[in-house]
Formats: sequence, structure tokens, C-alpha cells
Amino acid sequence: MDNIKKYEVAIIIPCKNEGIYIKQTLEFLFKTEAKNISHIFIIDDDSNDNCCEFLKNPFNRYRANVKLVETRGIGASAARNLGASFAPLTKILVFCDAHITMQPNWLNTLLKAFNNKDVSVVCPGIGHFSPDSPVGYGQTWNEKFETYWLKKPMNIKEVPLAPGGCMAIRKEVFDAVGGFDHGFHSWGFEDVELSVKLWLFGYKIFVHPAVKIGHKFRKIQPYNIDLTEFHYNKLRMAFSHFNENRIRKLMKPLHDYSNFETILNKITASDTYDQRIDYFKRRLHDDDWFFNKFNIPF
Repeated sequence: MDNIKKYEVAIIIPCKNEGIYIKQTLEFLFKTEAKNISHIFIIDDDSNDNCCEFLKNPFNRYRANVKLVETRGIGASAARNLGASFAPLTKILVFCDAHITMQPNWLNTLLKAFNNKDVSVVCPGIGHFSPDSPVGYGQTWNEKFETYWLKKPMNIKEVPLAPGGCMAIRKEVFDAVGGFDHGFHSWGFEDVELSVKLWLFGYKIFVHPAVKIGHKFRKIQPYNIDLTEFHYNKLRMAFSHFNENRIRKLMKPLHDYSNFETILNKITASDTYDQRIDYFKRRLHDDDWFFNKFNIPF
């Protein structure tokens, strides 16, 4: 692949009640990598804290490169997909959270990884804003299906899950797998589902040990989290990609959840089963292959 040129890269940032952090994130983007970015699409998904009002000023310093799109609570997956739709000719999409910090040359270093044709997705190490905080380099699951961060590798390395806080993906690959799951209605599992889908469809995810992103890890989100929708996303992902034994194992802890039947009814009423049939026909690998490849004991 030819070297990535600046007009081929678009940044997509979903945003909801980010306070000062969205402006801070933009400041870091322009300070560290303005030359490599053609456009930044901010999808303000029904914020009520006026965090993006500064972008409505026609004289704001970002007006030439930043497009603000306002939506009415469409959720993280749909917001990211909408942002990608505004960049049809872009070769690389970079999905970022609205509360991150970057170091000089971070994006250029990530982009060079795409000169290897095997790289479909590359993500940086992610730690807290504090420079002394631990850094995770991609994620995986334990035997309880809980995600945890991986240690820093010596070189660019394959990882099972690319964190949604920051990931770069070839646009043609993003389009080939259909982007983030269109059936997710709220926050949760959008990056996990995309990662699984990419691997099963024959694409590869890497982490770059030379790049670190600072991230605001919150104990409480600045918006309401609907746990029913959160668990719905988890089960929709499982029904879309996993075999029956793995689905039953994932559902077992949810049997006592008060809205468990509601979630199953929502799954039945959705296109989840049609999606499962389509994905099983299209994928190159099954979920056993994926879990065995990364030694995931689930």
C-alpha cells in the first residue's frame, strides 16, 4: 500500500456530555497531528451540557477541518457509522473518544503500520491521562468473559480486541464488514463486536507499542446507561457470532436479571437471527478458531 497521505485520513469522534474534554481533545489533535488529518467529524449525540457549542461559532479556529453533526440519542455504534458515512473517499478512519490526549507524531506512527497489507486495524496503547499510569495494549477476555488489558509487546502484535477509545481502520475493511453493529441502540460492546467480526471475516487487528494515548477513565458516565440495552448488545453480539454452547454460557449469569425475558424478546423481534445467518455464511473462521487463536478460556 502507498504511504498514507493527509487527505486520506478522517477522525470520527462520538460525543455526549463531554464537558471541557471535547475541546481539549481537539486541541491535542491539532497540536500533534494536524498535517495528517483531512477532516474531523464530531457526532454530538444529544448532549445537554453545551459541550459542543463552541463549534457553532462561525469564527471558531476549527471551522475549516471540523464538521459538527448533531443527533438525537442514536447511540455509540450509529454515531460512529454516521461519522464514517461522511468520509466515503477516505482510506483510513480513526475512531477516537472525546476525552483523550495524544503525543506528537502518534497518528503518523500508527499510519505507517498500514504499509503492511496484513494490517486492517491498528490501535495504540491506552492509559489514563497521568503519564505514570499503567498502559494497556489491546484487550482480551478471561474465563468469565470479562475484558482485561494486555501487556506491552516488543513489536507490533496481533490482539483480539481493539479498544474503541482509539483505533485506526482501513475504510474498505470497515465497509466490507458493515461497520459497527447497526442494531446496537445504546452504549456498550460496539468495539468488541467489531473486533470479533473483523477476525472472523478474515481481517487482522494489531497494537502498536510505540504509541500511547491518554484516556479519561470515568467511574460514572456523564449520561444514563440503560443496563437492559447494555446486556442486549452483549447478547446480540453473541447470537450474531458465537456457537450455541458459548451463547448459553454467556446467558447463564443473566438468568436472574429482572429484564432478561425483555432482552430475549428484543433479540427475537430484531434482525439478530437474520444477521447470524448472513455472518455465518460470510465469515472465514468460526468462533472456536478465534478463541483458540488467542487462548481465551471461554
